[in-house]
Amino acid sequence: MKARYLIMIFVAMLLVQVIVPSVASAAAPKVDAASAMLVDVTTGQVLFTKQEDAMLQPASITKLMTAFLTREAIEEGKLSWNQEVTPSDAALALTRKPGLARIPLLNKPYTVKELYDAALIRSANEAAVTLGEAVSGSEEAFVKEMNRRADELGMTQTTFANASGLDSVSAGLPGDNLTSANDLMKLAIAYLTTFPEVLDVTKRAYVDVDGVRFDATNRMLADRDLAYPGMLGFKTGTTNEAGYCFIGVSTRDGRTVLSVVLGAPSDEGRYVATKALHDYAYADFVMTPILRTGETISETATVSQGETEQVTVRTTNDFEVLVEKGKPVPEPKVELLELDAPVKVDTQAGTVTIDSSDQVRYLEGETPPKMTLVTAEAVDTASFLTRMTRAFVDFLDQIRLALGKISLVEQVQML
Repeated sequence: MKARYLIMIFVAMLLVQVIVPSVASAAAPKVDAASAMLVDVTTGQVLFTKQEDAMLQPASITKLMTAFLTREAIEEGKLSWNQEVTPSDAALALTRKPGLARIPLLNKPYTVKELYDAALIRSANEAAVTLGEAVSGSEEAFVKEMNRRADELGMTQTTFANASGLDSVSAGLPGDNLTSANDLMKLAIAYLTTFPEVLDVTKRAYVDVDGVRFDATNRMLADRDLAYPGMLGFKTGTTNEAGYCFIGVSTRDGRTVLSVVLGAPSDEGRYVATKALHDYAYADFVMTPILRTGETISETATVSQGETEQVTVRTTNDFEVLVEKGKPVPEPKVELLELDAPVKVDTQAGTVTIDSSDQVRYLEGETPPKMTLVTAEAVDTASFLTRMTRAFVDFLDQIRLALGKISLVEQVQML
C-alpha cells in the first residue's frame, strides 16, 4: 500500500514537471535569422528582439528610404506623380547585368508613380536608381540625402551607399549599405505614420510595366503561396552578402504589427520567421485593462486651502496596456497635481502612465500611454477659522520637529 502511494506521488511529480511549464509561460518564437525585431505599432511596444543593434546589410530594404524620400519630394512639390523621368545610362546598365534586372526598363520616359510602384512591389533596382536621380540629380547626391534623413530619424547605426541596396560591385558605387533592425524599425514607422497610403502599394500582388505583369517579391501577400492573414507588405531584400531580409506589416483585430528580419538563411526562411513573429504578437499578447473609465484610484490629490485637504481622483477613460500572457500586469505610475481651492468636479488632477520595464518596453522615441486624471468631487475653500487653525497646528508641528532634532542637554540649556 505504501509502495503504491509512493509511486502515485512520483508520477504526479513527473506530470507537474512536464505539463506546468508548457502552460505557465508563453514561449518566445525561435527566429532563424541574424537579427530581428517585433513591434506593436498601435501601442509602440517592443514585443521581441534578437541582435536588434547589429549592423548588417539590408539589401533591397534600402529602397524604403529611396521611396520615402521620393514621397517627401512629392509632398514638398519638388516632384509630381505624373512627372516623366527617363532612366540614365547607369540605371539602364542594371537591366543588362544578370540577376539584377527586376524589371527591364527601356530608354523611354516613365512616370514617377510607375517607378515608385516598381521599386516597392517588384524591388526594381533600375527604378530605385532612377527615382534617386529624379529627386537629387544624381545617385551620389541622393545618397547624401539618404544619410542626412537617416540622421534626422535617429538611425545612428545606418550608413547608405546607394539607392537600390545592391552590393558595391553591382551598384557601381563605393561602400555598402549598413543598418540595424532597430534603425529600420524607425524608418518603417516614420513611413507608415507619415504616409500610411504606402500600404495601398505594398499590399498589391503585382505591378504592370510596359504592358507586362510582374509579381510582387513578397510571398506573404493575399493569393500568394505563403499568404498570411492581414499581411499588407512592406519590403523584401536579398543579396549574397545580406542573406534574405524582410520587413512585414500586418493588421488584425484593430492592431498593427511590424517586424524586421535580417539575414535569414533562405527565401522561405524569412517568411517562416515573419509568420512566427506575427503569430506571437497576436496570440501571446493581450490588451489588458489597468484602469477602467470612471474608476477611483487609491491615491488622492492635495487641495491647498480647501475644506478638506485631500480630494478623490478618478479616470477619464479606459487605460490599457499590451501584456504577454503569463506575465504580471505592470503597475501604473500616478503623478498628481497640488490643487488650490475651490476645486470643481472634473478638474484636471494629474496623469497616469506606464513606464518601460521588464514587462513593458516601448520603442525609442515612442511616448508611453498617458491618461488624464480628474477630481471626482468638489472642494470649497476652507473658512478663515479653519485655515488659521491649520496654520497654528502646522506651526506646532514644525516646533516639535525642530525640538526632536535637538539633544536633551541642548533643550535644558535653552531653558
